Amino acid sequence: MGPTKLLQFNDALNTYSSSYHGIRALFPYRSWFPLFSSPELAGLVADLIGDGHLQGRNKWRLDYTSKYATELERFNSQVRRIFGVSGHVRPCLTNTYGTKNLGINNKPLSRVLNLIGVPCGNKVFTEFFIPSWILENKPCFARFVNRLFCCEGTVDLNSKCLDLQMYKSLPLIHNGLRFFLDLQNYLLKHFNIITTSPFLESRINIRKDGFMTKAVRIKIKSRDSLSLFKEHIGIEDKRKMRRLNLILASF
Repeated sequence: MGPTKLLQFNDALNTYSSSYHGIRALFPYRSWFPLFSSPELAGLVADLIGDGHLQGRNKWRLDYTSKYATELERFNSQVRRIFGVSGHVRPCLTNTYGTKNLGINNKPLSRVLNLIGVPCGNKVFTEFFIPSWILENKPCFARFVNRLFCCEGTVDLNSKCLDLQMYKSLPLIHNGLRFFLDLQNYLLKHFNIITTSPFLESRINIRKDGFMTKAVRIKIKSRDSLSLFKEHIGIEDKRKMRRLNLILASF
């Protein structure tokens, strides 16, 4: 399946309440349109669903968070290649893990990313799905899972499995299960990778703000499926890849 046309100029223009102001804002970026699907674009969507944060109305800006400078530069370079804009790195003051934020203050870009499937706001409290243009395109889906696993996945040496988990608020557990069910179904459809059914961690997590969440999880356990994941999806994080190789060598 080839690239899919995702957006025209007018699709982005329609997100503005005033056509006059919308045209003024979007005109410098008219070369983005029509915007077509690509594996690299699918990877950016996964990055933002995983370790990113898209602020919607009225700010329309985004952050991508990592403790590794090379990872921030990778994300920045891909945004620059696709959209021709760049961000700036600043310390993350909301945690003690040594992470930094790559911030991109570009409202047209943020509107476009939201239109193609990146959720706005706190993802724990927001309903979202994997966009159909990613699910139905094998290379796009592979890249999406690759980046989502790099952000949210672990390689469990003790249990000999890949483990992917994301937290959702209790009222949105159904949405988290649906998201992971799509991962399960399309990993099988595209690559014959067998996973567990999506399941919930038994423990309820109580956040600092008092809201209760649970982790929705999925695992890949069999040697054949782990090998297929390595072959067709891959893991860019060298530390995680080394652990996966140790698991495969132990069967």
